[in-house]
Amino acid sequence: MNTISNTFTLGERKRLISDLLLVAALTASFLTHESGILLHSVVSLIFTALLVQHLKRNWRAYRRPPLRSKAVVNQATALSMALATATGLVFWWAGDKYSLGHGPISVAATISILPHVWIHRKSLIRIIRGNLPNRDAKTIQ
Repeated sequence: MNTISNTFTLGERKRLISDLLLVAALTASFLTHESGILLHSVVSLIFTALLVQHLKRNWRAYRRPPLRSKAVVNQATALSMALATATGLVFWWAGDKYSLGHGPISVAATISILPHVWIHRKSLIRIIRGNLPNRDAKTIQ
């Protein structure tokens, strides 16, 4: 028997696009940090909005994943991103005197994404390949 999976549903397409936009916004945020505070701030705020949307969409996975190690990684990533955002906002509003280590914190937050992506690699691969477990499939005999 061969299985032919349907094309991406609208929800799956939105999830893939939003995850790709999240990666693009993070990359753009790093690339613009030397281009001026206004551009970097705008790009970083767009990244933050995408990150909040990602957290909202995956809240159950962040709160109660099947493995405790996933919970620790998810929460550490969310906390480090929140800290980088908070220090960036303080730095933007209060000036250089109050940078609060925004640069190193942002680098640490970005590095924390690597284990987060690693523990979710199977889900990401399923999304990219287009064979999600809840997908209706047609069977050919």
